[in-house]
Amino acid sequence: MNVGLAILALFVIGAIVILAARFLPRSENVAEPPPVATTMPPEAPPLSPTVDEPTWGKREAAEFAMLPEAARCDILFSIEGRHDERSAALLAYALTDPSEVVATAAAHALIVRGESGLVERYLGECDHKRRASMARTLCALFPGFAATEPVESQLEPEEAIREGEDGEVRPPGARSVLILDLAHLRLSDELRTIERADSGGMLRHLIALKRLLPERAMDAAPALDAALRDAREAMNAPIARLAMTLNRPRPVVSTKDIEDGAGRIALRSMLDALLAAPTGTEMPVATGDICLLAGSVDLDELAKLRGRLENEPIGAALPWVVNALLLPTSVLLHGDEYDILSRYRTRAAESLSLLCELPVAEFHRIIATHSDRVLDALLDDALAELAKLDAIPSGGSTGS
Repeated sequence: MNVGLAILALFVIGAIVILAARFLPRSENVAEPPPVATTMPPEAPPLSPTVDEPTWGKREAAEFAMLPEAARCDILFSIEGRHDERSAALLAYALTDPSEVVATAAAHALIVRGESGLVERYLGECDHKRRASMARTLCALFPGFAATEPVESQLEPEEAIREGEDGEVRPPGARSVLILDLAHLRLSDELRTIERADSGGMLRHLIALKRLLPERAMDAAPALDAALRDAREAMNAPIARLAMTLNRPRPVVSTKDIEDGAGRIALRSMLDALLAAPTGTEMPVATGDICLLAGSVDLDELAKLRGRLENEPIGAALPWVVNALLLPTSVLLHGDEYDILSRYRTRAAESLSLLCELPVAEFHRIIATHSDRVLDALLDDALAELAKLDAIPSGGSTGS
């Protein structure tokens, strides 16, 4: 009996302990389970990663300046609706960009943002030529915009003023004489090789125009002569690839075969130097064994093409129109002048101008597959005349 009571008591005590453990609060803290991790999508990057920062320094300015002209304009148009300190500093900086196209894009964005006063102050301080051009464009885009100086009354039309680097006004119709010294070039060998590799298209004319590109100007400063030489050198790599293309049974031309970014920059820099330099219109005189190829070029015509180059894609036809118009026309030998390339220059510029409206890929197809028989004949005649005069020596070092 006592044993049964003891067992019953133990059972009751165990039941009480179990119930207490289950229902009474515990003395130790129980760690809560960690929250379930959720993967959040990354924030979308800002439109321009360099625009959201609070400051604008020399490093950012250098990075912006290194971008292509079209890319700089794209950035400016993309931030014209943003009103943070960073975008304002970028637009103010771009207003002084060396490219007038970029500066005009910055001015457009600033006026859209309601900051036309900054643009007006800049136009009042910049040089006369840029002020005239930019003010005319902005007044056309924003009829209510008023430049610091009245555009029509105080700024002469662009066609009536040509201003050189020394501030001297160049009259309309001004010309300059460009020169190629034939004494150190083996052009006869090169051009005969081009003829033998003729693919039936117009490719050999591009090589001829490159090889006959002038290397100095009459009465020019060293900077202009250096720019002319740089333009010749910059075309070497694409033209070397093009010469290899001529040897293929069915040549297919790509952009890199006729132009690259370095060549476009050099061409633009050379035109800027030529248009800003004082003009020398006297033809040189070659005496003795000196043999020169010289010709007068129309600076107004080149100025119009220089403006169009800003929006032309790499590998387009327009740079070759420029090269054609730069071509010297007369061989000067022993004090005599022989007009050999005038007709070829005119025809080359006309033929290439007709191709300027084509897409780049179509331009490449045309020059690889279609020939201009009149242009071919004029080049053949010019080479024959050069050989008859023995104007190009058979010896000497290879030119650039």
